[in-house]
Amino acid sequence: MLNEKKERLFYLDFIRALSVLSIVIFHFNASLGSRSIGVIRIFFDTYANGNLGRIGVSLFFIISGAALMYTYKNDFIIKRYFKKRFSSIYPIFWTAYAIVLLYYFYKYYALNPFSPQVPKWTFALSIIGMDGYLVALIPNYYMIGEWFLGCIILLYICFPFLRIFLVKYPKTLILCTLIVYFTVVQNYVFKIQIDYNILTRLPEFIFGMCFVLFVRKVNIYHFIISSLILIFLFIIKIDIPYMYIITITGISSFFVLAYIGQFISMEKIKKPFIIISKYSFAIFLVHHVIIEQVLERFTGRIITPIETYSLFLINCIILAIISFYLYKFSNHLSTFLKRYFSIAHSPTK
Repeated sequence: MLNEKKERLFYLDFIRALSVLSIVIFHFNASLGSRSIGVIRIFFDTYANGNLGRIGVSLFFIISGAALMYTYKNDFIIKRYFKKRFSSIYPIFWTAYAIVLLYYFYKYYALNPFSPQVPKWTFALSIIGMDGYLVALIPNYYMIGEWFLGCIILLYICFPFLRIFLVKYPKTLILCTLIVYFTVVQNYVFKIQIDYNILTRLPEFIFGMCFVLFVRKVNIYHFIISSLILIFLFIIKIDIPYMYIITITGISSFFVLAYIGQFISMEKIKKPFIIISKYSFAIFLVHHVIIEQVLERFTGRIITPIETYSLFLINCIILAIISFYLYKFSNHLSTFLKRYFSIAHSPTK
């Protein structure tokens, strides 16, 4: 028997919305710098030990683990799980990829304008969403999704096994995860960038799972301690491997934001965060491409602060429109695929 539909946890929507906004702001500022545009950066995007983008990505890993554990804590059927993951990732990814591919073809007169000598077989990496994750190791047809998409796909594949171990042997799983994490960080030998490596992101993902299973609610002590840690890391530069800082900052930020999110009750305040959260994956997939296209014509120009914020507003409007229709179209595609495969695999009468 299936469980009744679970109550939606607003604090996850709240954190997810802030996460995607922080990543958009960071990449917008990064593009301003790389294109030598303007005289300021918008909002706040860096601190003594890192930047807003890293915090946003860390929070994404945490809420992914938390959301999956909340959904599948008691009722888990592996076939249904993978069908759900497939339908939530690939229709929208393929749709976005196809749109960007055709746009680049129109703009640059080539289907692969940036690396025409890439082996054709590597297009398979784009089909399965691993192109951005492996692009530094294998030149391929990567255009959207960045490394995060491939990493989260790998974590989704691992989740059924992690769930079993967390439910049955939580202490063993946590201890093994920490041993692997510290060993990898202290003796890094992989060619992939350290914060892209699934082994260094496991603690965040598993922390999210543990939070839902064992903590459930943030208290005032969690909030105070986490706030003090964040203040310290934001102000004082410390000389430790930056992967440790990413993990500590992400987990501390989660506690602080989850605590705040618990006290937001007005629907008018909740609604914008819920809407942004709903379209967060679509935003994530295409935001970098849109930012680059919006800023391209301003390369090398000095613009005023108000003009810089106006550019950001233009970027957000375009991003909102494209993400909305991308989400809607991909939902129709997902529904079509479900019906098609359901009919194709149904027994003949």
